[in-house]
Amino acid sequence: MQLLPNHPHDWALWLLDRLENVQQVESHWEGLLPGELDFGEVANALPEQLKGLLDPHSRRIEFHPEAGGVFQTIDELVSGPRRRIPLPVFTVRGLNYTHGKTHPVPQEITNYLDTARLWQLLSVSADYQLDQAAVFIKTFESKVEVRADYRAQDLCPLGGLASFAAAYFESEHHKEQKRNIIRSSLLEVCKGELVIRLSDLLPRYDDFVERVKASYSLYTADFSFEKLRSEVDKQNVDDTLRLNKTLSDIQNQLLALPAALMLAGTGVKDTVWSTNLSIWIGVTVFIWVMHQLVKNQQNSIASIDQEIQLRVENVKEQPADVSQRVLPRFNSLQERVISQKAVLRNIRFAVFLVWFVATFIVVNAQWPGLVNGQVAVVWDCSRQILSHVLDWVASH
Repeated sequence: MQLLPNHPHDWALWLLDRLENVQQVESHWEGLLPGELDFGEVANALPEQLKGLLDPHSRRIEFHPEAGGVFQTIDELVSGPRRRIPLPVFTVRGLNYTHGKTHPVPQEITNYLDTARLWQLLSVSADYQLDQAAVFIKTFESKVEVRADYRAQDLCPLGGLASFAAAYFESEHHKEQKRNIIRSSLLEVCKGELVIRLSDLLPRYDDFVERVKASYSLYTADFSFEKLRSEVDKQNVDDTLRLNKTLSDIQNQLLALPAALMLAGTGVKDTVWSTNLSIWIGVTVFIWVMHQLVKNQQNSIASIDQEIQLRVENVKEQPADVSQRVLPRFNSLQERVISQKAVLRNIRFAVFLVWFVATFIVVNAQWPGLVNGQVAVVWDCSRQILSHVLDWVASH
């Protein structure tokens, strides 16, 4: 008789390959032992963990291949304790893969091994373990429980896991600080969730890795990602209030612009020089004051804009993976600066327009013939120019 296997895994493969009419029946597999093999010898050598019912009369052998680490599909592999700790030796027949022997490794198996590895890393870094969960707790209200619950269909590539694990989980350099960063980053990724399955965390793996790397990069410069983001957001709020104040400081004076125009329109008197001159001087002084106020507010916005640009440059000096995530937080503030500048330019134009209209009203009241004459001259010149242009166009 040929040499029989001596390992449960090899036995499971041997039975699947050698038995006749082998098939799965409910929770076990069964088949008939070929006649050239000694039934008693095989039955005695068969490992207890694989054995089911053995019938020497029909030569039928029931067995459980999964007990020896042999599975038909990856769905069967990803179950129970194997979600947390892969078997040292296993075979997935549907993928023609035997762990440690088949190369290259199928992507599905790589995803499974990386997921189990990620769970082990989280377990080691957790504040404590509860049954099949790793618990991370920062405060009484800030905590999350990660459960080792996922299925084969949840598996996905975890890029760079080996280097990530070596740098942030296994390295002894800044070990405790890295553990705090891992906890904080995980709490940020799972914000608002007290319990999360590993299947829910896998799609957020890249975000989790980026947060850990960014926070550690800042830690090495005596910062933290949360601190930098908080400082930027706080200063942005202060700058927004300062920008809004540039208009609120002169809003009462702005309300006087229509009043100045109404004064010029209703107060002037035909050919009464003293009254018209007084009104014009009063409007001019008011307009000059308004011009200075608007100019002062424009200078204030320019100063705020310079401070914002200075803060942007300081953020850009941080590591790229940090600066790229913080810089977008300045977008709304910079848009606000542009908007306020445009508003003040329009107000400045309105101030000059009021002065021009008031001057026109005063001049027209004092010298009505002069204004009418100038308007007529301008109109005649415009008509002549337009006529010459049309003649030139017609001739060409």
